Amino acid sequence: MIRLLKFGTHLGGKKMDALLRGDQSNAVLNRAFVRGSHVLGMMALANDTPAMVRLHARRVQMAWEALAELFEESDYGTRVQAAILVVSSHVYMCMPQMALLYIQKICDLIKAGELQFVPPCGRPPEFSEELHENLGALSQTIYWANFLFLMCGGPEPRATAKLEKEFRQELQVCGFPSAFLYIKFISTLQQTYPILFEICPLTMRTRGILLIRDAIVLLGIRATDSERP
Repeated sequence: MIRLLKFGTHLGGKKMDALLRGDQSNAVLNRAFVRGSHVLGMMALANDTPAMVRLHARRVQMAWEALAELFEESDYGTRVQAAILVVSSHVYMCMPQMALLYIQKICDLIKAGELQFVPPCGRPPEFSEELHENLGALSQTIYWANFLFLMCGGPEPRATAKLEKEFRQELQVCGFPSAFLYIKFISTLQQTYPILFEICPLTMRTRGILLIRDAIVLLGIRATDSERP
């Protein structure tokens, strides 16, 4: 089974068990994740024989059918998680335009479902596997939008600007230039959801790509300044 974290998806223990069993009953995990994982696994291992090509095509069709069924449901969090898998898989297949299309779909889902990192008022909810899944998916929306911008020549990630602002301000993900702010960022993030800082590679790599983009922007500004008479 593929390592889903590499594709920007975190699943809790029971859901991961269902995935490993190939459970397509929808009782624990939506079948779109199971079928999508089958497709990705076959991409890594399949040969080009006619029989394997036909089998792979059938698996792809089943995965899209399951995704279409999921997108008719009202669970915005699960839909975002599944769409993240679509984005990352198309990046893997060197199809950035399809990935960009689904980044926009994800942003629309986030807006419609009013999904966010931290509630606008009151204390943040207790940490749970479901919260970990949802926050991981939100962070990967930012990550892949920036990855496509920095690595694939995609447009500036304006569609995720609001989500990124929340990530930076509510979780205190600061910019690169100040070492003091960087230390402050670590302290504040640990206080908000310590587990996200300590062991979650999804949130950590989102933080990392934002720091890279901040550094590129800063260096670009300095380069512009140095060219002035």
